[in-house]
Amino acid sequence: LKPFWLKPHSESSEFANGAMATEFKFVVPECERGVTLRLTAPDGIVLQLPLPAEADVGDEIHMHKPEDKWAFKHIVKCGVPPAPVKSAAELESDLASPDAVKVQLDTSKGPIFIKVVPSWSPLGVQRFLELVKDGYYRDVAIYRGIPKFLVQFGIVKDPARNGYEKIADDPLCGVPYLDGMVGFAAAGPNTRTTTMCLFLGDIPYLGKSSVETPIGKVCEESMATLHALCCPGDIPQCGGQGPDPTKLEELGNEYITSNFPDCDFITSASLAP
Repeated sequence: LKPFWLKPHSESSEFANGAMATEFKFVVPECERGVTLRLTAPDGIVLQLPLPAEADVGDEIHMHKPEDKWAFKHIVKCGVPPAPVKSAAELESDLASPDAVKVQLDTSKGPIFIKVVPSWSPLGVQRFLELVKDGYYRDVAIYRGIPKFLVQFGIVKDPARNGYEKIADDPLCGVPYLDGMVGFAAAGPNTRTTTMCLFLGDIPYLGKSSVETPIGKVCEESMATLHALCCPGDIPQCGGQGPDPTKLEELGNEYITSNFPDCDFITSASLAP
């Protein structure tokens, strides 16, 4: 992960008795767990601090300089603690609720039915259903596929289908990333737009940041089709040799069919009866 820049707040930004302040604090920003926070201390030293595992978004981290190096002093819990992980029974209950919406993704390998749950991700579900109703997912390449991890789609060349604004993140509500979960891909906090991921296994390290909020799950009867989708590899931006999303956006589906002919496509998406 790249360092996450933020501005600290000095306990005393003034010189006291001719000396620079030896303590300062900062608020944990909206960021992924495990990220390295990069900030400048009151004495001008640039610090790269691994975010402590016990720190949540909104907490205050206090730093001090007892000798010649900055060090963690303590954490003041101000943020919202993570929601407890939902049990399998709770997940099934949510998926069976009257509010859950069933969607059919027609793919080159056959239909995949998913259920999206508004209580898991209100804004995410609203955007996904908007895209389905708008016909956005029409002849869309599954350009990223990593076995036992995910398949990803949602990039199109058509300017008439682009222009959706980024949406805010939804608060985590304890939904784990299990085999078949559905979520948005994002470039950071509050950047979800149109790109979706279907997960090919249990990924316990995801779901710790509000960027990673599942919106639904593939129905059991479609799991075999999900796992039959082509996995062309990771994208070059992540060190892989699969399709380049930048070229896909620039050149369209011809780039995929010419260079990665085994890739599958989402041919259409609609509300299921």
